[in-house]
Amino acid sequence: MRYLFSFPYAAMALFLLYLGCKKGDDISNNPNTAFPLGKWKISYYFKKSDKTALYASYVFDFEAGGQLTVRHGNSTWKGSWSTGCDDSAPKLCLNFEASAPSLIRELAEDWRIVLMNATTIHLEHRSGGNGDTEVLHFSPL
Repeated sequence: MRYLFSFPYAAMALFLLYLGCKKGDDISNNPNTAFPLGKWKISYYFKKSDKTALYASYVFDFEAGGQLTVRHGNSTWKGSWSTGCDDSAPKLCLNFEASAPSLIRELAEDWRIVLMNATTIHLEHRSGGNGDTEVLHFSPL
């Protein structure tokens, strides 16, 4: 009898979780979390150590439709970005073409959005292998 009593509560919790964050939901539909398009620079990147200086001269241009262009001097690489909900957390997924340097391809992850507004994009990614947390901040140019 005890299990029958708790079933409605468990079913309700699963239903609310389903409504609150279905895979594929685009957080940019919410005006409070709309993705801020435009040109951005990496203002902080930590992956086992501070790697911010390595990205000092790279420009990331987040364009409508999920297109991403990375510029460094006269070189340009294409990529894509998308937002969504995964594991009940808003995410920013970054992908880059194979010809991009490894320094750029290293950023291809599903980043958890910690803070996103017109002046800051703060992302985190927890490594599945060893549990390390990477931190990535973008600032507008």
